[in-house]
Amino acid sequence: MTNRKRAPKALTDRACKEITGLILDYLNDTLSPSVRRGFKRHLRICPDCVAFLRTYKKTASLTRSVRVEELPDKVRRNILDFLREGMKQSGASS
Repeated sequence: MTNRKRAPKALTDRACKEITGLILDYLNDTLSPSVRRGFKRHLRICPDCVAFLRTYKKTASLTRSVRVEELPDKVRRNILDFLREGMKQSGASS
C-alpha cells in the first residue's frame, strides 16, 4: 500500500474529468511535458484515477486481442451502441 496524499474532493473531481480526457494521449505519449507532469502529479494523489487508468489499459489490451469477426452480432451491436451513446454525451458527435 502506498502513502498518497489526498486532494480536496471538489478539486480532485474536476481534475479527474480532465485526466480521463487525456488518458489516450498519455498512453500514446503525445502529451506535452508540462501536461504529462500534471497528469502524473494527479495520479499520485488520486487512487480512483490510478484504478481507472489500470482498467483502461487492461480493456485496451483485451480489445486488441479480439477480432471483430469473432464477436457475435448482438455483442458487436451493443458495443457500437454503447460507444455511440458515449460520443453523444461527450459532444463528439453531432
